[in-house]
Amino acid sequence: MLFICSSIDWNDLDGELALFDPRDGRYHALNPPAAAIWRGIADGLSPAMIVARLAGLYAAPPDHIAADVAAFIDQALAKGLIERRGDAG
Repeated sequence: MLFICSSIDWNDLDGELALFDPRDGRYHALNPPAAAIWRGIADGLSPAMIVARLAGLYAAPPDHIAADVAAFIDQALAKGLIERRGDAG
């Protein structure tokens, strides 16, 4: 399962999100689609559930959405913004 790292501070700014990682002092700005993925993670949704949620919001094929969700997750994991615990889902 995916979780937002407890050290990350984040705030909603008109549909976008601003993230701050105090461990390295870096800010990250998420556009609305990336913010929707982040909120899905914050809500405890699986990647498949996030894809389903985004498919309802955006007119894009689910396979494209799934690829974007997977890429976001990979990048966020690599940057230490989120972590995977327990189940591989």
